[in-house]
Amino acid sequence: MKKVVTYRTLENFSKGKYSWNDYLQVRDWFSNIHDFKEVKTFLYEQWKGLNKKGIPDDNSLKHIYEQIEYHILLEERQELKRKGLWSFYRQAAAILLIPVLAFSLWHFLMNKQAGNMNLAWVEINSPPGARTQFLLPDGSSGWLNSGSTLKYNPVFSNKREVELSGEAYFEVIPDNSVFTVNAADLNVRVLGTKFNVSAYPDDDFTEVVLASGKVAVEGEDKFFEKILLPNEKLTFLPGENKYTVKQVDTNSYVAWKDGFLLLDNEPLEEAINRIERWYNVVIEVEDETLKRYRFKATFQDEPLEEVLKLLAVSTPMEYTFEKRVVDDKNFYQKKKVTIKLKQ
Repeated sequence: MKKVVTYRTLENFSKGKYSWNDYLQVRDWFSNIHDFKEVKTFLYEQWKGLNKKGIPDDNSLKHIYEQIEYHILLEERQELKRKGLWSFYRQAAAILLIPVLAFSLWHFLMNKQAGNMNLAWVEINSPPGARTQFLLPDGSSGWLNSGSTLKYNPVFSNKREVELSGEAYFEVIPDNSVFTVNAADLNVRVLGTKFNVSAYPDDDFTEVVLASGKVAVEGEDKFFEKILLPNEKLTFLPGENKYTVKQVDTNSYVAWKDGFLLLDNEPLEEAINRIERWYNVVIEVEDETLKRYRFKATFQDEPLEEVLKLLAVSTPMEYTFEKRVVDDKNFYQKKKVTIKLKQ
């Protein structure tokens, strides 16, 4: 007898927290669903069965539906790659870009109350190994890179403010009110422009790159303020409490939103950080000498092994894919790759 899929299972699945058995269960259930209306009815009944407060709105339930679709497609992509069919499937890679145009599921589940006017901040999460498109209430839009989170107040009329952890590209609609991005140790203030912010928690720097318009970058506690012009990059090092500004090719810093992974004369150690986020893997380099090799290459939605093959052509290195293991909670751990000097 088939196990009935539950609201909890779907909630975890939509956030990328599931075992292989959960995936098979949800996939089988989803294959018999014909449209969002059926999902909405099912989730609403499950919601009432859990005695949840408030009433789930269509946007929140539709977000669950979109995330379920995404994770099923993601697993199917991984299966196709294992079978050597990636070159065919890559043509449909755009399917895997998640349009996030509604409230996030997690904050809805945790905070939304019927009739409550003090709305919780909306949280948009881009899963590891994916890029996520977003649309803000004022019409501004952009992309979240792998493993990034964007938060904002749904009441966006008087104060346009977002909080970023990770990397995002913004296209801000001109308006009389200032648009502010709070990212790690920096605040970026604009009226209307296009720019990129990188502020991953595990990086030792925060970076702002301006594509067009003008932005004001302000340090924490306002210890500095710098106006950036197009094609300028500001890099802030909080550990040293200093920043630098230089001219750059903006395309190199925003190409990720279009599916391009660019390595611009980067040492292997830096390239690995980006590759790990891009493909949601763990890469271990056994020989320190390899970290000094530099790479210049462009990849567009290529599978990880193709990237490693190219790097190995110009470097005396070899790589090994470790067997993926299941943890004590029955979840798959990240794929691991070991790189070492070629013997």
